[in-house]
Amino acid sequence: MKTKQYGFSLIEMMVVMAIVVMLSAGGMYGWQQWQQQQRMWITIQQIRHLFEQLRSDASWHNRDHLLTVNRHGKTWCLSSKLIEATQCLSTGRWRLVQPFADVDITEVTAGLGFYGIRSTAWPGHITLQSATGKWRVVLSAQGRIRVCDVTGSNKCS
Repeated sequence: MKTKQYGFSLIEMMVVMAIVVMLSAGGMYGWQQWQQQQRMWITIQQIRHLFEQLRSDASWHNRDHLLTVNRHGKTWCLSSKLIEATQCLSTGRWRLVQPFADVDITEVTAGLGFYGIRSTAWPGHITLQSATGKWRVVLSAQGRIRVCDVTGSNKCS
């Protein structure tokens, strides 16, 4: 009497499991890279939005908004000098508290800010760094705000 057996051998199951583990590890790495890129991009957009708010207020009310970076331990806060440094611990108008721990400000041009007279600005940049690379938020003398990739293709938008 012959009986046919259906199923998989132990070696076939081990090969399939090894393939699944390799694909999962690659997927996790890609997912983490994507999350880090999104955190960097969100931080850049928030800084750009803060710049736009300060530029509008400086033009509208004819007042100066010079930027300052306050550090409290490992966190940073970017704000106008019109705000006291102690108010930087909470979110609010004319300030940005570090949204993600893995995105850090590495360089800021001294005197960076907006002047109310004829919508002018002190040109400079803020450099941000994370595991995905370095990005720079650039401010021109006319108040134009651009974002440039420092590490890769030097693309600006």
